Amino acid sequence: MERNTFLRSLIALVGVTQLTHVTAALALDEADIGRQVFAQLRESGDILFDSSYYEHLNEIGSVIAQAVRTRYEYPIRFYIVRGESANAFAVPGGNIYVNEPLLKLARNRDELAGVLAHEAGHMVKHHVAQRMAKEQKLGLLSTLGSIAASVLGGWIAGNLASNALDAAASGVDANISRHIEAEADEEGARIMAATKTYNPYGMIWFFEVMSATYGAGRSGFYVDHPIDAARIADLKRLMASDPATFGSYTDTQAREVAYW
Repeated sequence: MERNTFLRSLIALVGVTQLTHVTAALALDEADIGRQVFAQLRESGDILFDSSYYEHLNEIGSVIAQAVRTRYEYPIRFYIVRGESANAFAVPGGNIYVNEPLLKLARNRDELAGVLAHEAGHMVKHHVAQRMAKEQKLGLLSTLGSIAASVLGGWIAGNLASNALDAAASGVDANISRHIEAEADEEGARIMAATKTYNPYGMIWFFEVMSATYGAGRSGFYVDHPIDAARIADLKRLMASDPATFGSYTDTQAREVAYW
């Protein structure tokens, strides 16, 4: 993925010049990190406050947020940001950012709900904060910016960590990122089922759309996200293995219904 302006802003926010403040905040208050990221994105002009897509984003986002309300201590809010190719990312403290290319690419409510549920899965699992706190504990402060950007990258993350770590460390980080993304996929599917509104298969449909749009193989393009086919297979196995949760949902032709 191109290094979009908003991702560069995130790197700047948690870069070397601010590491002491940010890492200290991480240990105490995820909400503070969220506020700092929001302020940086707003200052750089990357948040689009007047996008026409907010109607759809907020409609679906409110349902996802309600489904995890008791599982995450901060209210979840949704913002649209600039971007050149489809992307979404979650930031500690409750903010989920989605860009317009992704909103244009999602063909129906179930597909967009899949994206938002995946990012909400990162939230309830505290993936970003845990990763950054771990790096802080290990004393690897110089890598925090790249680690944060890698995890925050959501569905199409750039492999930013490899720019800051040597080849061996990058390989380890990529394996951790793949595990985190797979965990967020499963959590996202369960969140969708919990809404009683959106079909968890929408997550699979969106992976298929991503592959068709950007090329088969990897929705994330880089090694820090699992291969599309593997993620789809994992989700199908999950749904088949838990009929109590997913048995009422089917892989229907509703995927073809566009609503923008």
